[in-house]
Amino acid sequence: MAKTSIKVFEFLEEVSKNLSDLATTELKFLTDLKMKEEGDTSFGMEDLSYYIRIAEELQFNLDLTEVRQYFPVDLVLSGIFKILNDLFGLKFKEVKDVESWHETVVLYAVVDSSSNELLGYVYLDIFSRPGKFAHTCVLSLQNGSSSQGMRQIPVTLLISQCPKKLDEYPSLMRFSDVVGLLHEFSHVVHHICNRSTFSRFSGLHVEGDFVEIPSHLLENWCYENVSLKMMSGLNKDNTKSISTEMCKLLKRKRDFFLGLKLKQEILICLFDQIIHSSESIDIVELVKDLHPKVMLGIPLLEGINPASMFPRSAIGYDATCYTQIWSEVFAADIFATKFQDDLLNLHAGLQFRNKVLAPGGTLDSFNILSDYLGRKPSIRSFFEIKARNCLPFPNVK
Repeated sequence: MAKTSIKVFEFLEEVSKNLSDLATTELKFLTDLKMKEEGDTSFGMEDLSYYIRIAEELQFNLDLTEVRQYFPVDLVLSGIFKILNDLFGLKFKEVKDVESWHETVVLYAVVDSSSNELLGYVYLDIFSRPGKFAHTCVLSLQNGSSSQGMRQIPVTLLISQCPKKLDEYPSLMRFSDVVGLLHEFSHVVHHICNRSTFSRFSGLHVEGDFVEIPSHLLENWCYENVSLKMMSGLNKDNTKSISTEMCKLLKRKRDFFLGLKLKQEILICLFDQIIHSSESIDIVELVKDLHPKVMLGIPLLEGINPASMFPRSAIGYDATCYTQIWSEVFAADIFATKFQDDLLNLHAGLQFRNKVLAPGGTLDSFNILSDYLGRKPSIRSFFEIKARNCLPFPNVK
């Protein structure tokens, strides 16, 4: 979608600039925390993670072990199916007596809820077991395509690592895994709803900075009261869904220290883009030059070279680290424009399914989004949403 490195640089610099005021406020709060605890005003990168954790403990009375009690696997799945039906008009019907590679694997047929047309199949291999591929992801087993009036049905596989129920121990999901599962189901929907003629443009064969936009969009439903209650229920009494207050806390925790956290990601993205668009570069000097500009002058610990080890989130994204922030920002624009005021807006959902997901790789993704939004995608909505969610910082006493 970005087309050129120049466009990527412009995007990253604009996002970084818009984050600077928020990040400065966050840094002031953390610096005050360190002064209170250590009596030292010098704040370095080695302090960042520690004091963010301390700040979270001060700001949030949120027990994640308690939160987990509201997310039994079966209830999360049924809630996701309900959301996808209400939003995109898709019904998931379990196919019985199917031979598969493990007894815990389940096959679902995905049909259009209004016409009952079979759109595709998805295998769910979601429970962890010894020797299983450990990554959570969606893989294509068969892409959809058309030839001489005949349609090849798409078949996809979702692999996850949910705990399996053992005796009296229920299968409960961490909230982060609930978000991850709904994220992956978006890839399933994208794969199933793709209506391109040729297999080459079917499945998830789209631009690399577009493929995660639908998934980041769908993650928003994990932080909204109505939809989160659809996926939750207390383990010992599933008629009791997660509380409204707990929903609010999870949403606020997501955006806590957003400025500094995204600044760190932007630093990695800029570094990645520069080394892949330059003939020769001294990476050590590059980090020394970039770091103070992006990270508000927070000094690096002496004698280290951050460029020697990228974080796990960047591995495999050579020259495309920017795509995660890019996807999150433009997904926020879609959410704010089409769904924020009506989370289960079937009309907007069907339009998204038919205009954004169905073309696959046959059309330019930037034009696809522009057509759906009725204008060019914007970064403004992202900052408006985050500004509403970010908590004010109290004075450190």
